[in-house]
Amino acid sequence: MTQKIKLKGIDDEVHVTVVGKNVEITGPLKDYVMEKVKKIEMLNNLIIEIVVRLDVQKIDHSVDIIMKFSHFKVKVHAITHDMYATIDKAFDRLKAKLRKWKGRIQDHHNKGISAIDLKVNVLEKVVTELEEINDQIEEQTYEEVESQLKPPVLHKQKTRVLKTLSLNEAVMKMELSNDNFIVFKCEEDLHLKVLYRRRDDSYGVISLDKESE
Repeated sequence: MTQKIKLKGIDDEVHVTVVGKNVEITGPLKDYVMEKVKKIEMLNNLIIEIVVRLDVQKIDHSVDIIMKFSHFKVKVHAITHDMYATIDKAFDRLKAKLRKWKGRIQDHHNKGISAIDLKVNVLEKVVTELEEINDQIEEQTYEEVESQLKPPVLHKQKTRVLKTLSLNEAVMKMELSNDNFIVFKCEEDLHLKVLYRRRDDSYGVISLDKESE
């Protein structure tokens, strides 16, 4: 369900969408989320849309919040054994992120972003589900099952925006979005770079030289 609400200190309304998976979005639950949204006091004039996703898996109650700005998005995730407690935890994490990056987000927005379209190939795995494979292994030899596994094939093409960012801005976007990598055109040397998250939660950079580009 989507609703337009006014955030504190601004006149414009913001789209807020609350969706549930394995959980009914009751009136009290929706109202609780909306009250949390209304209490957001940072960067209100820059927010375009807020999506709150609620999910229940056995005893785990999880909440994902995606806050969309013009040039980037902020994501947070929380999980507890109580949905209302999880909502509290997720919004606390959202506020902490906004507080930490508020100045940089404002500068990033004021600066404006140079961007071009980037073609992205979407690969689809042609592989039998694990449970089906396990069932087949009981009846067939390993070689017969292996012959059914195929490498990913091109499924479709999408267009994504390739933005020109400084390295610090790319790190900020990774921190805010929790994504595992980002492809961008580096503002410092105009080379295409991939910033990725390492297993120890630090960052690595792959830089392509002009010949590779």
